[in-house]
Amino acid sequence: MPGLWDASLKQLYFADYQTTFTADTLTIGQQYDVIADIEIGASLNSFAGEDRLVVTVTNLTTNQVVQTRTVPRSLQPSATVRRQQRVINFPALDATMVSDGDVLRATGSYRVSAGVNTDHDASQSGTTIAVN
Repeated sequence: MPGLWDASLKQLYFADYQTTFTADTLTIGQQYDVIADIEIGASLNSFAGEDRLVVTVTNLTTNQVVQTRTVPRSLQPSATVRRQQRVINFPALDATMVSDGDVLRATGSYRVSAGVNTDHDASQSGTTIAVN
């Protein structure tokens, strides 16, 4: 549970495309999703105007960024805790960036803006394997 004035990126994980099921592997040449569980405390959410989620997928085997998605959106303020599961769609894994057996990790940053108040949080997924 976040504090009253806190934004929290609670969890980040890879999922099979168009599902919320954890992906044990990601197939090269196929699309996939990253799921982000977010929470915004009631006081911050009372004035929340926008949030932004940035997710970067890194190939830990080669230490290269594979893909990045930035997902901003407008929010309707509400005097309650906001809990949502965000689905971030990623294009197919590019065979020039990953090889069979490479280890991948998603890293996310989350920002909520509420007038003059802004809060940030970050999280990392567990690892997954790229396969042919």
